[in-house]
Amino acid sequence: MRKSIRDYAALLGVETTTINNWRSGLGSVRPRSMTQGILDTTLERRTTPEDRARFEQIVAEGEAAWRARHGRPSDDAEPILPSSPPLLGPPSAATAIVSADLDDDYVESLHSRIRQLVDLDATFGGDQSSGAALQLFRSVHRKLGAARCEPAVERDLYAAAGELGEVAGWLLYDAGEHELVRHVNSEALQFSRLAGDRNMELLTLQNMSMHAGYLGRPVEALRIARMVLDQGSLSPRLEAMFRVREARALARGGDQQGAARAFAQARSRYLDGVTDNDPPWVWWISNQELGWHEAMVWADDGKWTRAVDAFHASAEAVPRREIRSRYIHLASLFSAQIHAHAWREAENTLRPLVPLVDEVRSTRTATGLLEAIAHLETIAPAPPVRAEARQLREFLEGAGYGRSKQARRSSECTA
Repeated sequence: MRKSIRDYAALLGVETTTINNWRSGLGSVRPRSMTQGILDTTLERRTTPEDRARFEQIVAEGEAAWRARHGRPSDDAEPILPSSPPLLGPPSAATAIVSADLDDDYVESLHSRIRQLVDLDATFGGDQSSGAALQLFRSVHRKLGAARCEPAVERDLYAAAGELGEVAGWLLYDAGEHELVRHVNSEALQFSRLAGDRNMELLTLQNMSMHAGYLGRPVEALRIARMVLDQGSLSPRLEAMFRVREARALARGGDQQGAARAFAQARSRYLDGVTDNDPPWVWWISNQELGWHEAMVWADDGKWTRAVDAFHASAEAVPRREIRSRYIHLASLFSAQIHAHAWREAENTLRPLVPLVDEVRSTRTATGLLEAIAHLETIAPAPPVRAEARQLREFLEGAGYGRSKQARRSSECTA
């Protein structure tokens, strides 16, 4: 594409050091599968015919030279090997870190800060807490590559790093930082596998399925969910979680009958209860959470009246102390009511919703609200709720939502 390393890194959403590693690796460094997907998309959708012609010529020349050096025939396929993860963070910081040995106290400090991040999210949303989570995860990532670790705590350290990555990935998803989500989830998955922490690996995989579906990649979301389900050995509550992911992916892909069957299985397995071997985090797989996902399945099918009923039930079930969850559930209910032309009900939902907009920072939720208000503007004659919805839109736009991430960051730095 005849770009500089800096410009090409910006196009892909990776660090310049990552591309330098590819260039200096002499064939031994291969991009991870997630990065390969980004490269594939770039090649297919962002290049000109001339770019692709140059690419094919360079690849052909490189393959011919490699085979000549190694004595391989031209039809011999070279397997793709797993690669090292990309560095998350400023390239200069990776080599500048000088750290003490990583011990029990460090692992405990990570667990303490993870709990603080989860509490922040539950109250203030991902926009507020994702930056701190990412900064900490980058620090841990660098320390694991540079500092000595006591053998007795190595497994616990990698498990804590995997848990921190899972939390950071979730917070970044709520904050709308989708390129970072994919990178951090991939790193978290690797750390959990190195630790042998199957429970955290499963939670990260369900996050990856959720994120793929949100990005409009239902086939990828379904593949992740079914990969886990096909492996078996899941408790009823964990199977319910992945059946929900299966149902959501099927609904996004247009298979509503399949989605209904998968969701019925999820309900059935959920009712089987928890076991002694379930991980501590299964508490969030609750009846209200299932109700919200069922509503989303109806919304994907365009059955807005049924979606409204399900969203209303899930919103009513959220305890008032769970501020961020209440904000998301009410915002989803308001959006469904707009699509169902339930104007009076939408006005009633705005009353408890508006105060939360001023308290919780969640790009994901704000984006959904702005999309619902934009849909409302297309409806004629003007519904009675339009004036109040416009006030909500003005508030969200004043807070920086609806603009590019870069423009919003600039305004926040100025403020």
